[in-house]
Amino acid sequence: MDGVDFTESRFDRCLFRVPAIRSADFSGSAFKNCRFEPTRFASCKLANTHFDGCSLFDLQQRKGCTFAFCDIQAVETVKCNFATSSFERCDLYNVRGVECSFRGAQFQHSTFTKALSKRSTLTKASFDKCNFSFADLSGLHLQSCEFLSCKFSEASFIDTDLSHSTMLACALDRAEWDRAKLRKADLRGSQISGLNLAVLADYAGLTISESEQSEILKQLGVDVRPE
Repeated sequence: MDGVDFTESRFDRCLFRVPAIRSADFSGSAFKNCRFEPTRFASCKLANTHFDGCSLFDLQQRKGCTFAFCDIQAVETVKCNFATSSFERCDLYNVRGVECSFRGAQFQHSTFTKALSKRSTLTKASFDKCNFSFADLSGLHLQSCEFLSCKFSEASFIDTDLSHSTMLACALDRAEWDRAKLRKADLRGSQISGLNLAVLADYAGLTISESEQSEILKQLGVDVRPE
């Protein structure tokens, strides 16, 4: 399926069994309760699309979809399954997800940033109650992005910039943090077992809950005992 224009189309309870879709325009379209067998979307336009109750993960093959060089700006996803999906060099600026699974997903060289001018950029994305366990988020620029009650168990944040991000009430246990930046990030209410400040590139102004102080100090080798 190459070069088809589906602008502002509506798909309800559809089954997509196409192995590859190239240069198709789905801008402004809506997918509701649709199922996608493992599909490779290449150079497709998905800006401002809405996915509601969709599955992009094949349980039998245990394989998700691939998005390569796609425009996915301002996509809204609600209760969708993107487990093990791969986002390769995609534009993900202002993506919004609610109660979605990105378990084991990869985001190689994708961006959540929009250029406003030659010297000014804006990074934006928000996720509420989403599952990013085992996801590879390494090397991403996620400054000022919002994650509420999300799960990041054993996710990779290696070389990831989370400066000024909001990560409230998230599960961050056993995540990889090597050279990550958490400058002025807000991690209040989050489970941060395994977070070692010594491996971070920057954590100035980091905010955590009082109850997590002992865990942070423990990772630094400091023994906290009652007086």
